Amino acid sequence: MRLILLSIVLCLGTNSWAQVINTELLQHYTLDEIEDVLGTFGLPAGFLPLEYEVDYYKVQYMTLHPNGDSILVSGAMIVPYEVTCPLPLSSYQHGTVAAKSDVPSQLSDEGLLGVLYGSAGYVTVLPDYIGLGDSEVFHLYVHAESEANAALDLIRGAHALQEELGYSLNGQHFLWGYSQGGHATMALHRMMELDYPGEFEITASAPMSGPYDISGAQAEIITSDAVYPTPGYLPYVVLSYQEVYGNLYENLSEFFVAPYDELIPELFNGINGMGYINSQLPDVPNEIILPEILEAYESNPLHPIRLALEDNDVYEWVPQAKTRLYYCNGDDQVTYLNSVVALDYFEENDAPDVTGLDGGDYDHGGCASLAMLAGFNFFQTLVESPFDPEIEVQISPATAVGATDGEVLLVADGIDSWEISWNTGASGPLLTGVTGGFYLATITNEMGCSVQVPVTISIVVGLPEIDWAAVDLFPNPTADKIQVSGLVGVVQVSIYTSQGKLIEQIRSDASHPFDLGHLAQGLYVCELIVGDSRVVRRIQKL
Repeated sequence: MRLILLSIVLCLGTNSWAQVINTELLQHYTLDEIEDVLGTFGLPAGFLPLEYEVDYYKVQYMTLHPNGDSILVSGAMIVPYEVTCPLPLSSYQHGTVAAKSDVPSQLSDEGLLGVLYGSAGYVTVLPDYIGLGDSEVFHLYVHAESEANAALDLIRGAHALQEELGYSLNGQHFLWGYSQGGHATMALHRMMELDYPGEFEITASAPMSGPYDISGAQAEIITSDAVYPTPGYLPYVVLSYQEVYGNLYENLSEFFVAPYDELIPELFNGINGMGYINSQLPDVPNEIILPEILEAYESNPLHPIRLALEDNDVYEWVPQAKTRLYYCNGDDQVTYLNSVVALDYFEENDAPDVTGLDGGDYDHGGCASLAMLAGFNFFQTLVESPFDPEIEVQISPATAVGATDGEVLLVADGIDSWEISWNTGASGPLLTGVTGGFYLATITNEMGCSVQVPVTISIVVGLPEIDWAAVDLFPNPTADKIQVSGLVGVVQVSIYTSQGKLIEQIRSDASHPFDLGHLAQGLYVCELIVGDSRVVRRIQKL
């Protein structure tokens, strides 16, 4: 373990609270270890485009408490190892936890999501929030402003640490989070656009299954007389908002019935996890609240708890960056109506690029993996390549079936200073001694940035008269079936990974769709062959 003590670094921007105090390298993950991480989430090897080893850091930094104090908080930061090419930044806001140790800076399971993102090429920050991790105060649960401050200040910290930790950022920022993290992501997005416009450009935001309408859709289910799977949410909110606003009660016996007025502080001691807390409370959450408090809450539109909840709704604004809200209509903990209310507001107020995606009849736990994979795929379509050279491909076709006299020459300005490797094992801009088929060149520049160039070598004799420019695949992206357009008759389809590894060959009538539902999400290269003529198209599998 390596500890890096930094002099206080004052981050750029208008918020003077954002100070990095120190960073600590907690763990280095090899690619084999990262593949094992996939297994912990029930995903097969090769499911995600894992490319880099990563370093996992704990970061201690300062942020602003609602009481006006600058306080120490912690978070995690995952950095692709020894990557000099400029990288995008993602900020993941974690879900509900009660134990101070169940956070990314303590190598929690949610922190492993950052490992996967880091291996895919993102510098990823994961704030613990105020009151969790190394923060000594009470956690301000679903308090929008403090969630956003903690996340934004860690983003500022990531920018300040570039030279110290040996990475560079490309200016793209991706925001995402699930459950409480969905609420925090929406609050962060709002703060970045409304309070600090121009400091960082948000490339895309993916709030997932969050209580955005916490005073309405969410409050209705946790204050009703129905059984609720996580009754600990309700006292957590009450304790949190008392910390922030100070006007919900004078003492707990004025709010909670006995014995819960004495039990609740013991439950929320920063050591117990949410599972234990839920097990100690009645299945109907409002049974712990005094009847007169419930009656006052329901009858008085200006009741302090109602006003506190309304102050932490996070949907009444208009996102300008690309935004995707992921949710499931079967969610048993954070009702999908939170997302419906937010989407309706955004649509009514002409948000330029906001879409909601309903994952179906899954509960809160089952929805998480679906939402996160969909969000990752959404981000991947928007990552900008820092290396996009204009490359001319000069091909000398093979002279006959089976002949190995085809050649490929790559021509571009500056190519002599680049490293070029082929999926055949050859290197350099000239590829010789090959027959007809699909080839992939990976080109890396002086900054360590790579780009792939697919090449198809045809055979001179017997080429059918096909208008390959009119040939395409649809629908693309696809979740399962895909079909060829612009061709008639039998076509051979070869599916390659984005690294050029052949994984499947299919012979199909062009008029019939073929199934890709068994493939993992990601980008693939599809080679279509008719006779001795062929073309390459890319497929995005959802």
